[in-house]
Amino acid sequence: MSVVVTGIGAVTPAGTGLDPLWEGAREGVAHVTAIDRFDASAYACPAAGQAGFDADAELPSRFVKRTDRFTHLAVHAVRQALEEAGVAIGMDVTPERTGVMVGNILGGWEFAERELRNLWTDGPRAVSPYQATAWFPAAPQGNICIDQGVKGPARTFVADRASGAYALIGGAEALLRDRADVVIAGGVEAPLSPYGWLCLETSGLGAKARGTLAPDELYRPFDAGHGGSVFGEGAVFLILERREHAERRGATILGELAGWGVSTDGYMPYYTVEPTGQVLGRAMRTAADRAGVSGEDLGAVFAHGSALPFEDVTEGYALHEAFGPAAARRVPVTVPKSGFGHLLGAAAPADVALALRGMREETVPATVNLDRPAPGIDLDLVRGEARPAPGWEHTLVVSRGLGGVNACLVLRR
Repeated sequence: MSVVVTGIGAVTPAGTGLDPLWEGAREGVAHVTAIDRFDASAYACPAAGQAGFDADAELPSRFVKRTDRFTHLAVHAVRQALEEAGVAIGMDVTPERTGVMVGNILGGWEFAERELRNLWTDGPRAVSPYQATAWFPAAPQGNICIDQGVKGPARTFVADRASGAYALIGGAEALLRDRADVVIAGGVEAPLSPYGWLCLETSGLGAKARGTLAPDELYRPFDAGHGGSVFGEGAVFLILERREHAERRGATILGELAGWGVSTDGYMPYYTVEPTGQVLGRAMRTAADRAGVSGEDLGAVFAHGSALPFEDVTEGYALHEAFGPAAARRVPVTVPKSGFGHLLGAAAPADVALALRGMREETVPATVNLDRPAPGIDLDLVRGEARPAPGWEHTLVVSRGLGGVNACLVLRR
């Protein structure tokens, strides 16, 4: 029994839909810009991947008024994914056999900040009655269920930057345990508010403006000048089904979620991750074993690529630990998110979407801003331009969170 992908919806800094995201990644186009959503001049990182999505033009005004931007992004992306999959809930699948799995980190701080400002300036009666339901991380999950009439299993995963990967795993397991026939799974993040951006800055994960680097040059995974992530907003959702269910209804299968593995470093708090890469490597190996593949079978690795020096180096260690030095040095490794920003809860779903398209077109997109590999990175890094990949059949997607929350996925063409 296998889990397949039949639809993808995306709202990202590259635009709406998977096509602009893929085309930007393939061509190495940078979508990171100076923040214009608020005054970011006092922040260490004044750049972000900003989605040019106009919720008022796409969604009902009453809905927009009572929800935060991260819910707007999620609901719109889910509608796209269902349309591409050709799934009408209530017709192709019953509401009770449809699930929703969402990865998110920060919640809806654009809405919350505005209402808290109203509280402190004008008093409690000035606060929106929707404050309690608009900001918390599970708000997109609930609103997706309402919008689509979903009545099956639904969960929100908050596991730092691995949240979206955990949501995809949760969706696959719900299908294999026969708790649903279709699962809407993915992630969303809208961190572009003064407080949300401050949280990312104080986490120590973000890049800092430096020297003469332009905003779109700050995110540098595996590069000698790496200094942290540049984050972005977006939503990416996939429609997951068991293969037989998808084939029975004549759906187009975009690829298979063939294996997954998770682990937790449980390491001392002075570092973000365990320093040898062994625990992350175990999650990689578990994912490959479940898919029935080895390191020699992998056509590419879509790395987590946080551009934190300690995480970049240990991710390389993990690939060597999981598959051995020969395979780790042979498989192409890329971080296309450096071109549009690390989407946090939506980062892993974005990587999965790009990998599925890349396998179909037999092209591995390059890592933007990777000019000179950092010392200690003993990997075949895809840089400069996209690389042809004839016969590319399997991809490893790596996702990891603060404190060593690891989730790895293996995709099959």
